[in-house]
Amino acid sequence: AVVSTQSTGNNTVKPFDWTFTTAYTGSLGDGVKVRETEDTPDKEKLLRRDQILYHTEVVLFEDELADNGCSKLVVKCRVMPSFVLILLRQYLRVDKVMYRVQETRIYAERDWDYAIREVTVKEAGFGEVEGLGNVILFDEWAIGQHLPVTKCVRERLDFG
Repeated sequence: AVVSTQSTGNNTVKPFDWTFTTAYTGSLGDGVKVRETEDTPDKEKLLRRDQILYHTEVVLFEDELADNGCSKLVVKCRVMPSFVLILLRQYLRVDKVMYRVQETRIYAERDWDYAIREVTVKEAGFGEVEGLGNVILFDEWAIGQHLPVTKCVRERLDFG
């Protein structure tokens, strides 16, 4: 995160993150047990062309960072006959400085009494990706395919 401190006369305002970076990965209800897992969402099911029963996308916030880039937080939900997938995604571009994509996926199959939560952070400095060209650099979905993974955590969320 890019953090700044403002000073106004004798009063110093606490540091703030002007990129609106969030570490939020979802809230869990009482009784949900969390443990690490190596399980992953079933990529084969995710790629199948099954009927979509419900789909929505909500932009929670978007800011142009005073013309210095873009910070955007989006949640998507897709309900299929055999599974549900929720994606919380923050895209951050600080022009000529860095790119970051943080994605939290919550995946559950129809007959499970648990879900898999996968949190992935991808990040690179501008110099590492500038050769990709503007078509990719300014496409918030395409750039994620070119950023190295800096963090990946998988958890099983047991509901029963």
